Amino acid sequence: MSGLRTDRVRAIGIFKNRPGVTNEDAKANGPRLVEKIKSIPAVQENLLKYEVTFKTERLPKTLAGELGLQDTEFSTMILVEGASHEKIRAALTSAEYRTVIAGALEHATTLENYHWFSGEFVTVIEK
Repeated sequence: MSGLRTDRVRAIGIFKNRPGVTNEDAKANGPRLVEKIKSIPAVQENLLKYEVTFKTERLPKTLAGELGLQDTEFSTMILVEGASHEKIRAALTSAEYRTVIAGALEHATTLENYHWFSGEFVTVIEK
């Protein structure tokens, strides 16, 4: 595959809410969580990007439905970017980040419903 970037790598975390936790709950608590994450030295030192996306469907029919696909149960996506997988790992395995994630696992999701994927990427379109 041509154009595979290895100068920057990404990891994506996805999770679905615990029963009883709505997407609105996640959006309401997200800013407080983001502020905690932004203040972690290992995150500041090792990551080039940290984005959080909350699932939303404002149209009468979901995009998945339009494509003939099953709509996902996952409600939140975290995208992190770093200069290497080792730097991403250093940030996400730091004691401070683990403490923040422990809170998310306790209140928002479960270990079984929280997944991570790491890889190199190809930018297909960027305007």
